[in-house]
Amino acid sequence: MRTRLVALATVVGMLVASSSQAGHHLWKFTELFSNATGTVQYAELFCPANGEAGLGTFTVVSGTNTFNFVTNLPSNTTQNTWALLATSNFAGLAGGVTPDYIIPANFFPTGGGQIKYAGTIDIWNFGALPIDGVNALQRDGSSAPNSPHNFAGQSGSVDANTLVPMLPTWGIVLLIGAVLIAGSGLLRKRGAMPA
Repeated sequence: MRTRLVALATVVGMLVASSSQAGHHLWKFTELFSNATGTVQYAELFCPANGEAGLGTFTVVSGTNTFNFVTNLPSNTTQNTWALLATSNFAGLAGGVTPDYIIPANFFPTGGGQIKYAGTIDIWNFGALPIDGVNALQRDGSSAPNSPHNFAGQSGSVDANTLVPMLPTWGIVLLIGAVLIAGSGLLRKRGAMPA
């Protein structure tokens, strides 16, 4: 009888221990987004089941870039949820949502490549991304208006094409030159005026 109780306690202990550990193996990439310069990007992962919050020790790799999750998701209630990896400027865009994890700019190439989650758990060999600042590459290879979701359930849609373009160096030089010429003309007129 005692042997049976010990065996039963061992089995129950193993079941409880294994169910308390967070999984990670059901997450799959669903969408990639980038503007033309790669300064605004996001990768979205989706999970169909609960108990998959254990991302903390895994990575996302694209080309020579590696992202380490470091922390798990805040809840094991992961059924039909997303994890959003985005550049730090993404949440500040109109329609942007707060990323769950921050990736650097140009994390994945816009011309196509490979992105991997947790070694071989999910590997996506993707083609060229739409870089119009509005559409995102879907897992099936089609493109559609971007629709980022984060783990908190927020969703949005951005237009990264409306970012203020930076003036080329020659534009700045011309602008400064015009201001200096206009300023010197005003000074000449003031100096020629009788007191």
